[in-house]
Amino acid sequence: MAPKFAEPILGPGRPKPRTDGLTMVLDRWAQDPAEIAGPLAGYVDTVKIGWGIPALVDEAAVRERVGRFRAAGISVSHGGTMLELAVAKGRPIELLERIVRAGFDTLELSEGVIDIPRRVQREIVEFARSHNLRLHWEVGRKSSHNQLSLEETVERFSVAKEWRPDLLIVEGRESGRSVEIYDDAGAIKWDWVDRLIAEAPPLPLMFEAPHEIQQTEMILRLGPRVNLGNVAMSSVAALETQRQGLRGDTFGVAPPLPETRLSPAARFLYHMLRTYGPMDQGKLLSVTGLKRRTVQYALRTLVRGQFLRDHPDPHDYRRRIYSCATEPLRGSAPAPNAPTR
Repeated sequence: MAPKFAEPILGPGRPKPRTDGLTMVLDRWAQDPAEIAGPLAGYVDTVKIGWGIPALVDEAAVRERVGRFRAAGISVSHGGTMLELAVAKGRPIELLERIVRAGFDTLELSEGVIDIPRRVQREIVEFARSHNLRLHWEVGRKSSHNQLSLEETVERFSVAKEWRPDLLIVEGRESGRSVEIYDDAGAIKWDWVDRLIAEAPPLPLMFEAPHEIQQTEMILRLGPRVNLGNVAMSSVAALETQRQGLRGDTFGVAPPLPETRLSPAARFLYHMLRTYGPMDQGKLLSVTGLKRRTVQYALRTLVRGQFLRDHPDPHDYRRRIYSCATEPLRGSAPAPNAPTR
């Protein structure tokens, strides 16, 4: 592969397959697959052909489009709505067989419109496993007038965990408004995000974030390896520049952690300490907006894993200062431009 334009300066990209920092693109069948199945393919993990679009075109055309993505090293999902429709008509296995014939390698199970009986959930999960398909489980309702509460969302997380999908996805739709973690204006409800992050393990968690401002806010708060879905084809390059800190919004973002199973909260704290320098717990609470319990647990995890070290504040021995283990010990004051939330 030819070197990237600025690779000697900026360093290599993130190799596949990845366990975090995943990008899922929503395909509306309105653009040439070459838009991302070319030079940008390395930055896309999954393409979801949205809604029931595959039902509108010839199966050979679906197979050809899926094949172009997969040849570029991108997984392809059919989207959950089409499967919900097949369940409602009592024909889920027939649809799943067509999905396999068309070359899809990722199956999405969602309940955005209807509730899927447990017996049918089992059939779908068993089909996925027997055909070596990745299983994505999406939680959330599509109608703004029939939304789940936070507690109902957590309950559905628990159901999903029983089936052990490869990825747990929080519904965001293409609108990014009035659904799950987004309010009517598209602003992120961070109390929901914190709770869902805490409830998701051991499953990897993805947030659908269709708007670039939502993607940027997620990266700033949760770190560059947050999993993001429903990304527009036209936003793939922009999102990756945000992940790598190449734009003003995330300029100077610290290099991400190695491939580990650390929680998004732990990664976010690590990112803040790498970017702004040593802080005590109180300062971390202030600049991150995370709950005290979440911060305390993440700090313990990072210290035990030797990603961070802690030492007494020389000005107040009742406090402890946290810093990255790879950096020399410094004073307790963080950089003056550390963001507040």
